[in-house]
Amino acid sequence: MNVTRRNLLLGALSVPAMSILGRSAARAASATLPNPLVITISGADPASDPIRLATIVSPFQIRGIPVTLTVNPHGGEGALLEYDSKMARYLRDIIQQERRDIEIGLHAETLEATDPYFQLRQVSAAQAHFSKAINQYERYKDKAVTTACTLTTNSPLASYQDGAAIRAAGIRSIIRLAAGVKDAANLQPDQGGYWTTETGLVNLFGSPKSSSRPSRKRKPNPASVAAGIDKLANSDEPIIVDIPYASFDKMSEGDLASYATEIAQAALHAVESGEARTVLPMELHRQSHPDNHRFVVVRFDDLRVNAKSDITQMAFVEELINAGYPVTEAVVPAPSDYFLSADGAVEAYLRRMLQHPRYDVSTHGWRHLPSELVGNSIEKNLDLIRYGVAEVSHASGRIPASYIPPNNAYDENTLIALAGIGATIISAEKRDFRWFTGMDERGLLHASNTVMFEESWEADAPYHDTQTVLDLVGDKNDAVFSVHLNTANTPQRIEQIKDVISTLSGQAGTKLVNFEEYRRMVLPPLAAYDRICGARAEVQIRDWNPVDMTDAERGLLLNDAELAWRYFDWGMKTFNGIAPGTSWMEDGSQQGYPFATMWDVASMVMATVSAKRLGLIDNGELEERSRRIIEFLGEQTFRYAGVKLPPAERRLSTQAGERTGFDSADTGRLLIALRVLDIESGSSLGIDKLVGSWGLHKILIKGEMHLVSGKGRLTSVHANSYANYVANGYRLWGFETKPVFGEQDPSRNMDDAVEALREIADRGRIATEPHLTEEIELGGSPHGRLSSDILLDAQVKRFQETGVLTAVSEGPVAFAPYFTYQGYQITPDGGEFVVDAPTSKQAGKTARREADLRMVNSKASYLWYACRQGNYSDRLISLIRDKGKLPEIGFASGVGETSQSAVEVADVNTNGIILEAISYIVNERTPFLDREVTSGIRD
Repeated sequence: MNVTRRNLLLGALSVPAMSILGRSAARAASATLPNPLVITISGADPASDPIRLATIVSPFQIRGIPVTLTVNPHGGEGALLEYDSKMARYLRDIIQQERRDIEIGLHAETLEATDPYFQLRQVSAAQAHFSKAINQYERYKDKAVTTACTLTTNSPLASYQDGAAIRAAGIRSIIRLAAGVKDAANLQPDQGGYWTTETGLVNLFGSPKSSSRPSRKRKPNPASVAAGIDKLANSDEPIIVDIPYASFDKMSEGDLASYATEIAQAALHAVESGEARTVLPMELHRQSHPDNHRFVVVRFDDLRVNAKSDITQMAFVEELINAGYPVTEAVVPAPSDYFLSADGAVEAYLRRMLQHPRYDVSTHGWRHLPSELVGNSIEKNLDLIRYGVAEVSHASGRIPASYIPPNNAYDENTLIALAGIGATIISAEKRDFRWFTGMDERGLLHASNTVMFEESWEADAPYHDTQTVLDLVGDKNDAVFSVHLNTANTPQRIEQIKDVISTLSGQAGTKLVNFEEYRRMVLPPLAAYDRICGARAEVQIRDWNPVDMTDAERGLLLNDAELAWRYFDWGMKTFNGIAPGTSWMEDGSQQGYPFATMWDVASMVMATVSAKRLGLIDNGELEERSRRIIEFLGEQTFRYAGVKLPPAERRLSTQAGERTGFDSADTGRLLIALRVLDIESGSSLGIDKLVGSWGLHKILIKGEMHLVSGKGRLTSVHANSYANYVANGYRLWGFETKPVFGEQDPSRNMDDAVEALREIADRGRIATEPHLTEEIELGGSPHGRLSSDILLDAQVKRFQETGVLTAVSEGPVAFAPYFTYQGYQITPDGGEFVVDAPTSKQAGKTARREADLRMVNSKASYLWYACRQGNYSDRLISLIRDKGKLPEIGFASGVGETSQSAVEVADVNTNGIILEAISYIVNERTPFLDREVTSGIRD
């Protein structure tokens, strides 16, 4: 443990102790600096009896011994601490009395996980229910709100940084009670003690010696508590006396009063003898953190709302920054459709100011219209928010850490859209007193304990007096001081603003910050959460660069499509209507690998439909080519368990060597393509009859997809990285499959996203396919979008770090092993780009030639260009157009990273998916299957 921290913790409270205790005790405390003694009455809940609680509390109050009462707002059987409950009224009465000898905190029987994100979420939800129940609107017109600053729990310390993230929910201290829970990490000392985390949150450890908690071997005994205090007074550690409320539920009120009196008397004796000094944990934290017990964000709103006040505001903010104060300035991106990107003066100001480490910028809506973010669809809000944040980001060179809804008006769809662009902080007003601190289920950190001078927005926006504003900010809670210089229209008001900032700056325990600083100080690294937010911000904001398609670009795309179609035109003519898996030039002649998997056939189907949509073939040719494909699929089957199944691979010539068996993943993609073709052809090709002839129900065992080896051995593929995509194929034809990812929705819920990211990592490598293939064919899925966001972010970062463009997928190469799976493996501390061989026997040789095998995949590049308009995908498409063409054949499978030249082999999947991507772009980025078709197939 850190000696400096111990000295601060144990010694800083001698003066506050004097004000709480009697004179003789204060003299003893001052003379010897005895150990802090914290009395906790822990674990009350919504069903607790206020009379019994008062019975326990009263003996301590009579003796001047401060106590901490902690409440679990989530009771048994789903009960919540409701505003009108007896328990909530009792707590509000305590608060109304403004007593200095009682602190109300939170209790959690256990912290649900060692994962810091989920710990934060658990305590944030508890804080939200607690705050809603105990804060009374009329009281807080002129007084600071109440939040819990202390948490008690029975969970032992799991690591030295355990609980650090809970600081973001407003908690300063966690008291780890001696509750008999096994200390698996062996970090919690039997003598008690403390540990300070990187966010300033302090873990205080209770000792069994001073706990009144009964056990099988020990009945409640005040004498043993008194003896325990005596022993612990020599240990140089804080002393926690715990009275677990639920443990005394069978004790009569009289016995309870007697028991509490004896404990209170023992505590008083310890104080009067100089062994200990009683203190509330909130005060203990405040005095041991004289510089950063709580944070107040200084926020200046409405830059660009009024041109005249803008000049004053920019000068005022610059003066504050130069004086060393922090500021977050909220910028309106497009007031009256005057875009920030066209406002050279403000853009130059932002760039200059962001050179100062204490200056921060926030996005303040879109046009700053009343309720512009309320009542919209998620998609509309996503557009408004994304365009706004992108304007601020591109003008300033920094993605803002925070978002401020104009006029504090937002709804559920606003929050979902904010999470979708990777926003981490929302700052508005307290609203219903529920979510003004902590992190919600979407992953948004609420910093909405907002205080401002304006009493109302009527007429001249009357101001509170300075003391009222300071009272509203208080001295305990994290808060946001919001300034609107367009209402500070008198010298007196300007001075009031300066007075508040100056006073808060000099307040003991208060640290002024901007939002970026606040986030860094209260949030430790949250691996999965940080990864997801960072990826969304990179993809949706920093790299995002949507442009309308020009005639020139349309012409280039159609030229690309013509080249890709050459592969199929040649292949279908050469191999009786079916294009081969791969092709290359040899001795001046085009050669083909005369085999096709069901995945290959699916690509051929999609290429044919795309060619028709792009005008490369007409309806007659579409029908002719499609009938040959349907005929081919019906010519040969694989028999398993008495039914017919599509074979894993078909030969296209007399050359033998095709794989036998059944591949459920390849067939799943084929089923998607056949549904597209069936709709495109008006169901005139008999596709339903073909699909009906296959006994696919036999390989869907308990709803899971299985492949079948040539010898009839079944293997489930429901857990691989392609399952989420290919399962849709079966569903499109009426087969029921087990949900691949359960009920998660990572697009709307960060809890789900964090869990989903772990599962995605466990499923193996991710690559551009199938996630973007799913997007252009079916409209995408939440898990597919999460995977693709993570992958694109990793590819962009690799390019930024190495200068090497990266677009990974599977595909053929020109030398052994002749086919590689190139992807990205997510790991706990990041990830790695890998090159895998088709078989384990080829792994060693593949690893040795990995650098030569790495390539920028052509079809992946076109998929990124289709689905993620941005600077990075522009680079990818330029590279493939420049170096990835095989003029006589089509597009090469990729461009070698090392050689920077085309891989000398083309394939059906590369050229087929390029055609798909181009068709998707040209048709206004509309999926091949509309929502009416796909609405019933999602997990």
